[in-house]
Amino acid sequence: MNDISVKKINKLIEEFEHQGNKVDRLEIGYKTYAALMSDQKFAEKVTKSMENSKDRLYKKIKISLITEKHYFKVK
Repeated sequence: MNDISVKKINKLIEEFEHQGNKVDRLEIGYKTYAALMSDQKFAEKVTKSMENSKDRLYKKIKISLITEKHYFKVK
């Protein structure tokens, strides 16, 4: 998933919630995460978790980094 953008992420989250699901976390491949962090709009919304300083949140949704390079999934 090389073509991921902040708009696409927000749209995927919105569609997931519109289907009646509650977003638990975002699974992001490490290269996809690096590309997203270079986008100022995404980086501004990423914060550290108050519970665990190693965890990151995007709009209060936990981010899980995975070893697959280019990957993105809303869970």
